[in-house]
Amino acid sequence: MHSLTANMWNETIKIASKKKTLFFLAVTLLMPVLAGFLLARFQSGIGIGAIASQDFPIIMLGLFTGIFLPLFVFMGAADAFSGEMGDRTMKITVTRPITRFKVFASKQLALAVYIALYLIAALLASTVSALFFQHFGGFGTLVDWVLAYGSAFVPLLVLSVAAVCLAQFFSGSSSALTVSILLYLAFKVAAFFIPQIATYSPTAYMDWHMLWIGGSMAGGKIVSIFMFLMACSILFFTAGFYLFDKKEI
Repeated sequence: MHSLTANMWNETIKIASKKKTLFFLAVTLLMPVLAGFLLARFQSGIGIGAIASQDFPIIMLGLFTGIFLPLFVFMGAADAFSGEMGDRTMKITVTRPITRFKVFASKQLALAVYIALYLIAALLASTVSALFFQHFGGFGTLVDWVLAYGSAFVPLLVLSVAAVCLAQFFSGSSSALTVSILLYLAFKVAAFFIPQIATYSPTAYMDWHMLWIGGSMAGGKIVSIFMFLMACSILFFTAGFYLFDKKEI
């Protein structure tokens, strides 16, 4: 357990050292603030409140979970596995006194840490941005925001497990990233034309945080979706580790 934790923090530091990580963090913090400021100025200029303070953080969360954070997840998974295979640095990692399972799990956990950190940063930035609008919702609204941003962690985590599994088929980060994005877009588009696909695709539940807000939560639907997402994560994790374990490094 100690070696798993130590390697997880090594992977966390490795991700932090990348310029793209700082770029994503900066955009995560600045985008809600700039958007909130501009929207508030625009609404005050025309005298019409098209977006309320209660709605703005949830709208921003939809953008983060639908587009921005999945892109980070795909890049992180591609760099952590396909990129290190292409750079020949994976051999150094697996020659340490640590099992391949712990190497695989620690990289996956490091991605999970950054997903959580980005969601926290997005929540803080969106909350600050909501102050630009009139009629701040109060404590009850803040609780809804925390629930929404916290619940968004689950589908993003499942997406990262799927991306890591997919990355095992490639020896270069660019090819893994490209295919991940194309498949994600393909499933999103296909769900519009064939609604049945959405039922069996984890990508269709990136907005499940909407079930957590409002006066009454859809408890039964939340549980069923959660069980489906957990089943998907177990399958992708198992398949991903199998491919990683059998790979010649």
